[in-house]
Amino acid sequence: MKRFFVFFIFYITSIILFAGNPGIKVFSLHNGVKVLLLKVKENPVIACTVVVKTGLKYENKKTNGISHLLEHLMFNGTEKRTQDELYRDFDTISCYNNASTSDHYTAYYIVSPEENFKEALEILSDMLFHSTIPDDKFEKEKGIVVEEIRKDRVSPVFYEEMAFRRVVFAGTPYAMKVIGTEKSVNSLKRKDVIEYYKRYYSPENMVILVAGDYEEKELTRWLEHYFGSVKPVKIEKKSFNLKWGKSFYEIKERRLPYSVFYYVIKGVRADSDGFPYQEAYSILLENRLRPLLMGFDPSFSVSTDYTDDYGLIKIRLKVKSRDEALKSKKIIQKQITKIDFITSQSVKAVKTSLKAESIFALERPHFFGMIESPFLAAGCNKILIYREINFNSLIAFAKKVKNFESISVFVEGGKNEMVR
Repeated sequence: MKRFFVFFIFYITSIILFAGNPGIKVFSLHNGVKVLLLKVKENPVIACTVVVKTGLKYENKKTNGISHLLEHLMFNGTEKRTQDELYRDFDTISCYNNASTSDHYTAYYIVSPEENFKEALEILSDMLFHSTIPDDKFEKEKGIVVEEIRKDRVSPVFYEEMAFRRVVFAGTPYAMKVIGTEKSVNSLKRKDVIEYYKRYYSPENMVILVAGDYEEKELTRWLEHYFGSVKPVKIEKKSFNLKWGKSFYEIKERRLPYSVFYYVIKGVRADSDGFPYQEAYSILLENRLRPLLMGFDPSFSVSTDYTDDYGLIKIRLKVKSRDEALKSKKIIQKQITKIDFITSQSVKAVKTSLKAESIFALERPHFFGMIESPFLAAGCNKILIYREINFNSLIAFAKKVKNFESISVFVEGGKNEMVR
């Protein structure tokens, strides 16, 4: 996930939101639910993100899209609430709610006034552990998802992503798209979804992040009552290794109206000590490459991507030809061998940027949960990563990058409508 380099003055905001230099408290409930608490004062709302560590990773071609479909169905009623009652109860306490599905997780977000947060937790736990997947709503939700798939295929990004996934994630479920296909979603039965729900929505497969001005002892009691009392189900974990047969792949995608080049580095995972340095390094690398690659594509990017199976640094730019792709590859490889762009001043600027990002996100704490969900699902506890970064450690990490495995992917489109 990309962490944008933000240039704002935030001193006053940081005093208000991060008064007392808050820390992250990490513990587990009695049934195995992992909890992270982040105290944020002077904010009248409390947000909770529940990350269920299941997504595309636990699908196959036949069940592709089941995680996303289940996310839709979770809002359709529980053992004690109809769909209308579920929505009504959220609205009554002014509780915002949303959800998203990704490669290795499904996340549910709520934010409510602090005086209503106990009620919000009760509704969320009811939804997560006692959904009924109503039969009369099933086909309707399938239809909504299928329509989303059809709309998705209109965008060129769909074909670019599929080309990228087929190469980089070959031989793993990650080679598919989270949303599924029309065929796979249409073939899903209600019993399939219920079985999947009962198998993977288990307490030990969840991570909870709470951010806001809560009273810790009181909040812990609520979490134990609504989440810690649920009996866990043993889950068979899966793991996948990315295997790349060669260093350069060239594929044609005529439905893509441009050509694109990716340079992908297999870095460290989010649960490793090197995770904060990888995030900072990707920002500094983008700054170094910007004047060198903007001639090919002014909107080129360097980003990171994580699951509990991998951590990737991705460099992406549109190109006109295979020749431009190869020239870009040489430029990137040359810069990766260097460390002179990492200075004490640039490291300080990166720490400032990452701290600003956290502060601005915490002004809307549910948004902070959305940003951190992929890291939480991948096993990371260091969600305020700017605190971990220092010059010497970042230099040490940068020296290792040149030895990391990498792959280059050139996707030749049907039309090279590159706009300079």
